[in-house]
Amino acid sequence: MSAFRPIRPTSNTTTTPTPDSIPCPSDSGQTQASDLNLPAASKSRKRRAPSHVSQNACTNCKKARAKCDGDEPAPCSRCVSREIADQCHYEVHVKTVKEEMVRRIKNLEQQNAELQGSMKEKDLWIESIFSALTKDERGPEVVERLREGQSYEQVVEWLGRPPFKDIGRLSPTSETRLSDIAKKYEMSVSLIASPEAIQSTQWTNVTSNEGLTHHLMALYFTWIHPVHMLFSENHFMSSYRNGNRMYCTSSLVNAICAMGCVYLVDQENDDNDAKGLCSRFLEQVHQGIALEDRTKPTFASTYAILFLIGLSAGQARKASSHLRLAVESLHDASVIGFSSEALEITSWGIHTLNTAWAGFTYQKPSAPISPRATVFRNVAMDVEGAYWQPYRFPFDNATNEVPSHAIETAKEMARLNQIILETINVYCGSRGRVTAPSILQLYRKYLQWKQTLPPAMQIDYDAYPSLPHVYFLHAHYHVALCQLFQPLLNYHQFSRTTLEHVRSITIQAAQDGVKVLRAHRQLFSGRYQTPLQAFCTIHLCDTVIRCRQSDTDAQEAVEFCLQTLHDALPGFVFVGPLQAMFCQTVLDQHLLLPKEVNKLMGGRTQYGPEELLDACERVTYMQPVELLLERLDPLIADSFEREWQNFIEEHGAAIDEHVIERTREETDEKFRQRQSVQDSPSNRSMQIDSIVNP
Repeated sequence: MSAFRPIRPTSNTTTTPTPDSIPCPSDSGQTQASDLNLPAASKSRKRRAPSHVSQNACTNCKKARAKCDGDEPAPCSRCVSREIADQCHYEVHVKTVKEEMVRRIKNLEQQNAELQGSMKEKDLWIESIFSALTKDERGPEVVERLREGQSYEQVVEWLGRPPFKDIGRLSPTSETRLSDIAKKYEMSVSLIASPEAIQSTQWTNVTSNEGLTHHLMALYFTWIHPVHMLFSENHFMSSYRNGNRMYCTSSLVNAICAMGCVYLVDQENDDNDAKGLCSRFLEQVHQGIALEDRTKPTFASTYAILFLIGLSAGQARKASSHLRLAVESLHDASVIGFSSEALEITSWGIHTLNTAWAGFTYQKPSAPISPRATVFRNVAMDVEGAYWQPYRFPFDNATNEVPSHAIETAKEMARLNQIILETINVYCGSRGRVTAPSILQLYRKYLQWKQTLPPAMQIDYDAYPSLPHVYFLHAHYHVALCQLFQPLLNYHQFSRTTLEHVRSITIQAAQDGVKVLRAHRQLFSGRYQTPLQAFCTIHLCDTVIRCRQSDTDAQEAVEFCLQTLHDALPGFVFVGPLQAMFCQTVLDQHLLLPKEVNKLMGGRTQYGPEELLDACERVTYMQPVELLLERLDPLIADSFEREWQNFIEEHGAAIDEHVIERTREETDEKFRQRQSVQDSPSNRSMQIDSIVNP
């Protein structure tokens, strides 16, 4: 029997090999035999999946039901390999067709409404004329004017009768309404209603979908531009429409669209499309800006936006270099032919962003503007017709339009950051120690800034509408107050009463700031906040839990902070590391984390040092109090208590008289004790030690 060869390889099992079975590498005989048993069709049908799959396949791949890696208008690799690249065509995506169909339906509905309104309007005009003919003694004159060829509008105007009893019921086609629509259209940045009017393809090659480009730009101008005014919107839009590259460049447009992708919400909750689209816009930015003139102010604006994009993507260290380049390039900018108003808006917007970032990360800003410079010397305030609306999705209507006050907000933001720059210079400067007069002078400037805000910049929680950029302005103000006084809370040479006063101011500022952020989240949700607002949230909530008056208030602040940051997670990668830092602070303060903390942090709770550095350029968001304490004047306790008392009496603070008297007595007693120490020769060594180690 040994002369006969076996029909199949010997095996412990009798099952027939399948294409999915994996042969053992050590048994070559069995491997070859198994391969012989594989059907030929299964071998030929093996295909390699493309590395990139297009969202809109070409017509050939659609017919073959094959995956397509084409990028319109370039042919896909499948058609190229089959030598039919000239037949590789792309049809309009079904989603785009549906959006276009919806747009046309809405336009037709609007035209229908306008026609109906026009007919009613004309009926009212004619009714007014008939009324004059039948009931008015001027009837013959009316007939004479009509014979002369005057229109019915002119006749009614001559009659001096308003044809409408209710001005609020004017049809959309009335002259008043048409002028308003035209004015708003010119000022609006949401150009989706008429994408044919402007060809965005001359500015970006990422997509030929005009509606998508305008949607991304509208998101940027709604949620970013009013907070960080890095260029003049009016000058930019004028150049954008006219194809002029004085105030608009392809890199700037692509950067705006890339930042708009951060707020792009897919109806199917798929963030991969937004991230992929953002990376394609960024690629266009880097390609275009390498060829642009670096002395143009638009170059600085583009890199300032790149800072916001990089920060949102969790690349703070790289992003900060973009911001530094934007600031430094302003000093070498060529202003020939550039509007002084546009230049001033650009310069103040970039420097304000630079100072704000330095304040949140506790570092000195590069090449700052003088704190004594005049803000917006040549800039006109908001004109009538400049509106803002909470734009989120295409075809959002304009029913919630309110005056934007964007220029006023930018001006007050710049003024606030001038004081913040002074605070940075006091704590981190080289002009000596931090003294009591310097602290209270800064506090006085903050209060004066708040008191001189125009009415439109005030927050009225009972009134609607409100503006998100105004909420951010106030939140930033409260953060600045907390950062001014927090180092003093750790200085143990102050009397108990003085520490209580400082703590009460700090905790009140933090609570007021959290109240502002709660209102913002309730109105607009945390999804539509700026990157720096996340830092406002974490700094204010951190102050609340450290200076807490009760554990209940602290736990509410913990939950609010994590929930608000969770809302921003889809757009801001750096929020995850910030949440991890904040959770560590919560545990250090012996507080409890929410039960759903893992969900609030997006399923990830641990981050390495490199990721923490890419969130805020430091491994912690907290104020370096120990380093700042070394900057305090050793005799600040004596002078601060006296200066503080004068400050209270000067500003009429709501403090009880017995508290003031107790503060004065403690101050006088402490001053007398130190004075006796100074007068005693035997205690001079103690005096020196107290100065060196206060």
